[in-house]
Amino acid sequence: MGSFTMTFKIDDNVLMGYPVGRIDSTNAKMFENDIALMINKYPSAEIAFDCTNLEYISSAGLRILLSLSKKTKAKLRFINVTQGIYDILNITGFSSIFDVSLPLRDISSDQGQFLGMNNGISLYRMDDDTMLKVYPTWQRLDDVKKELTKAKAALLSGVPVLISYDIVTYNGRYGIAYETPNVKTVSSLINFHQWDTEKYAAEMGKTLRMIHSCTPEHGTLPRTSELFTKNALKMDKYFASKEIHQLILLINSIPSAESFNYGNYQPNNVFVMNDELILVDMSGISCGNPIFDLGMTYMFCVLEANWLAKNVMDINVAQAKKLWDIMIRNYFATNDEDVIQSYEKLIRVSAMLCSALLPAMNIINIAKNDAEKLAAKARRDLLSNDEALKNLLKEAKF
Repeated sequence: MGSFTMTFKIDDNVLMGYPVGRIDSTNAKMFENDIALMINKYPSAEIAFDCTNLEYISSAGLRILLSLSKKTKAKLRFINVTQGIYDILNITGFSSIFDVSLPLRDISSDQGQFLGMNNGISLYRMDDDTMLKVYPTWQRLDDVKKELTKAKAALLSGVPVLISYDIVTYNGRYGIAYETPNVKTVSSLINFHQWDTEKYAAEMGKTLRMIHSCTPEHGTLPRTSELFTKNALKMDKYFASKEIHQLILLINSIPSAESFNYGNYQPNNVFVMNDELILVDMSGISCGNPIFDLGMTYMFCVLEANWLAKNVMDINVAQAKKLWDIMIRNYFATNDEDVIQSYEKLIRVSAMLCSALLPAMNIINIAKNDAEKLAAKARRDLLSNDEALKNLLKEAKF
């Protein structure tokens, strides 16, 4: 009889099984009973198996897994499978039925050059070919996988992004390995050469227009309006339920579109590689109306520049406003003041929405008193005139 044990752990509605030993015809029934018992206890949970200590699985065990897969909506997940188990699943064709992944590559022993940190995310240069983006210890593997999927979707959509390789572990934290170009942020280049502000601002406008012309494959990215709605629902500490409803109605008044949205397009989050602008952080990308992206940039550079310019973008207020003015003219390819003002009238409303929801966006850390100030400003400038602004936003068709 093959030696076999199984333990379970439930976390965030994921039922994780930890099989140890060999699953064969002598203990397959026990394997099935253990799983059935836990499914009855947690009927709505997703099911996954950490196969670090699984030595072998026979056809009897595979038949049980096949039966289980027909009873659950989501694909069964098998993580940290050994090469032997992977070969069994691959040869039998089960790897196309299940979500199977080998152990993550651990590069903790490698010495990386620390490049900086933003909102708990650290960047390291590992060698001439690899840069590593390392997440906080609390970041879940599923979230990192989602960002890797988004990064690849962005690249396939024609968006200028770094090539992402794989997910690794680094000193107990998850990370994504990227190609290592010689990159610097737009903010750092502007600060180093003040006269380059116009050059890079113009490139930011042209690049954002190009990004918005990209259309991701249907279903590969979340809808921007849905992300904004979720953030509105998270703001119940600062807004009454009626006010949240007003915010959602404003979001829903924006016409639908299929454009790629970056989510955090500002000079300290846009990099320069060989005079080409390139994006690195894919955590906030989505699909929707370009006005969401434009509103976010306007919020950083104009609407809330008095405190976000230095604290987030590492430039001064005058630089931020100059950057926006040049950028928007290049985005719309016009210097006609009437045209620019008509666009900015729309974009400002989107920026006010971004400002109201900023504490829920996980882009920057915001103190409670600052979040309350943003909510008060939204009541005064946005919600007090929401019907007129809804009608205005309906014109946002770029």
